[in-house]
Amino acid sequence: MENKKLLYFDPSGTGNSVFLGPTEASLMEIAWDKREVTVKTALFFLGDDSPRAYTTIMTILNKLVTKGLLARHKLGRSFSYRPVIDRDSFLKEQINIVVDCLNRNFPDMM
Repeated sequence: MENKKLLYFDPSGTGNSVFLGPTEASLMEIAWDKREVTVKTALFFLGDDSPRAYTTIMTILNKLVTKGLLARHKLGRSFSYRPVIDRDSFLKEQINIVVDCLNRNFPDMM
């Protein structure tokens, strides 16, 4: 098994925001649902509840590329982002990392 890394862990989070920051989790949900997203479409689907700058969303999408969750390709003058892992596989991977860590560090408790 290749060495996977836990990206983030917030036990008080809900849904994907347990393993991703809140905006990252929202953007990944959009990418998983739409299968491809640009910054403009991400802004549209995030809605007006808490307005975010174009550059902020672009930065977060690029961080998700760096984390290996999205792939980016040129689309005209901008970029399009696609998930490289599906939602269920991502969640299983992250849960397994947490469980393995707990088993390793607290074997008598498991």
